[in-house]
Amino acid sequence: MRRFARITFSVVSILLVAAVVLQLYFAGMGVFSDPTDELFAIHGWNGRIVLPLLILLTLVFAALAKAGRRTVWLSALLIGLLILQTLIFVITGLIFGIGPETPHPPLAATMMVSLHPVNGLAILWVSIVVARRAYSLAFGAARRAELGAVGAAAPTVDMPATDATTAAVPTEQAPRLPVAGSSTP
Repeated sequence: MRRFARITFSVVSILLVAAVVLQLYFAGMGVFSDPTDELFAIHGWNGRIVLPLLILLTLVFAALAKAGRRTVWLSALLIGLLILQTLIFVITGLIFGIGPETPHPPLAATMMVSLHPVNGLAILWVSIVVARRAYSLAFGAARRAELGAVGAAAPTVDMPATDATTAAVPTEQAPRLPVAGSSTP
């Protein structure tokens, strides 16, 4: 069960990173498109449905995978950062009495709401950290065991110096080469 949770945690966290990158793309697509096309709605849909779902699944599978306290807290931090994305707009609107259709918002409101993409980058960074941890948790132990087995299969012995460039090297510092059939390092 734990192996399944770890692999699922890794897959979900990688999907989260992809969704955050797409979110940045959708924002750019909305900003640089014709407003009548309403392409910015894709950014809103992804941010209100896809990202919250993936972030919640990331937190759930981090806990089920027993990913460690820091990784679980980083997954929980993603929820806080996502909530902050919306709060940036809400707080700016309350402070300055403006809404999404305000034609000329004050400069201070523009500066405050501009924290939205900065927070988006924080979400991207934390999601990458979580995904790397999840991947290492799911597949790192097998990879380390595989590398350890390769290193253990090749014992080494001291080789005497054979040319002028290594002749000055004492025997105890001479290059070590693997020996077939030997079990001692």
